[in-house]
Amino acid sequence: MRILMIDQTGFQLQTRKILIEEAIDKCIVDTALTLGEVFIAFQKEKFDVVIIDHGIENGQQCIEHILQIDPNQAVLVVSDAIHCVINRCEDCVNNYSIRRLFNPTPIKNIIRMVEGFRNYRCDHYDNETNKIKN
Repeated sequence: MRILMIDQTGFQLQTRKILIEEAIDKCIVDTALTLGEVFIAFQKEKFDVVIIDHGIENGQQCIEHILQIDPNQAVLVVSDAIHCVINRCEDCVNNYSIRRLFNPTPIKNIIRMVEGFRNYRCDHYDNETNKIKN
């Protein structure tokens, strides 16, 4: 499995990288800090999952660039933002392979999400769905 992690916090990024590589068998984690590095990474590799901190500078542009390359790319967005990455929460879930985890989130949740990405529901989407039902 090949993962791209996009974040600007050097120490936290490197710590998450090491923990994910140790927890998931035969996993390689590449890292990117900027939109330019994301562009280069996608020219070189194909990724099973992309993990991005939506709050970084150019975070939204990184997501838009990734979706232009492959609208079906599995993208895990770690975010504390109220608004969704795409127009509406259901668009991320129904039209793309984007899932969001609340930030901060324990590394075990990120690992769980990466390992079972397609079977996982988005934290934000589930939260919005529950608000509508209640």
